[in-house]
Amino acid sequence: MRIESNDSIALSIDAIRVVRPKQKLVLVDHHDAVHCTSFNAHILKKMMGIETVNVLLDGEPHESLMMPLVSLSSGEDEDHVVELRSANTGAMRAQFGQSIDRSLARIHNLIPLGVSNANRCVSLFKQLDMISRSAPALRHYCIHNGELAFSKEMRITRGLSVQGDSNTSLRLSHTDSPKIQVSSVHLHYDRRFARGIWGDNIETKAYEDNYRQNMHQVIHRALDKAGVTLSQIDHLLPHNINIKSWRFLCQSLDVPESRLFSRNIQSEGHCFCNDMVINLSDALDTFTQKDNPPTAENPLRFLAVAAGAGGMFGACVLDVIQLEGLRNERHAI
Repeated sequence: MRIESNDSIALSIDAIRVVRPKQKLVLVDHHDAVHCTSFNAHILKKMMGIETVNVLLDGEPHESLMMPLVSLSSGEDEDHVVELRSANTGAMRAQFGQSIDRSLARIHNLIPLGVSNANRCVSLFKQLDMISRSAPALRHYCIHNGELAFSKEMRITRGLSVQGDSNTSLRLSHTDSPKIQVSSVHLHYDRRFARGIWGDNIETKAYEDNYRQNMHQVIHRALDKAGVTLSQIDHLLPHNINIKSWRFLCQSLDVPESRLFSRNIQSEGHCFCNDMVINLSDALDTFTQKDNPPTAENPLRFLAVAAGAGGMFGACVLDVIQLEGLRNERHAI
């Protein structure tokens, strides 16, 4: 899928929007809110590198976080058919009888294609894979995800991670002049672990024993599809599960930890399948330089990786080719 000439058509990320709550929950001070003890909160901080997590304020309506959508360019929605997709990991809750997707489609004149969350925290990668396989046409895409932990029990994952609240959306198109080119996507399913969080202790142990192998497989297949090597990746964008697992993985891949964009693990928590978009948005702000912008010949290259419950793994190579016209919107509510 890499661009070799001006006639090549690629899948491009043209706009990004990230919406996060203003409130950050300090785990060691508010451990009850994440359904864990003070001792476990200190372990999460010391061993897993998680100190704060974004949390929607009590009493704040869910729609305030779930409804915002990436803005459209003037006239863009009139010139193109825009499909609205959702990779939301959990149920997109709204008042009974209402639908977040249908409301967004009505407000923004989009075509709703429904929610696809069977792939859990890899669902966004699945959506990118499906769009990249579709025939290029005068059709644009919008992927919208409102991820909230609706209970204290959902805030904690077996002492390994803490879930945060967030909303992200992407605008994508097939074009011969991509801004952020989706150069490859690869998905890998290890069906031995299909029961996910409902698996027994034996399955959990086997999942952990095979985690590195599965991650290596999905990473190297994504790199092969893009025609690049790991040494050509500028930065890894992780799912923000915890820093411990990523340090081990970087060591096994022989990748310096300095190339891992890990700061959001400490401050954001694991925002389900929104991690990739949040990290991409923040990494663009951190690493792009207007006086030395990326080009097709010298792109800024990211490798995004995620694992989901049920033995699901995803990776994609993202090449930042041009900054002009790229929208990267970030808001706090």
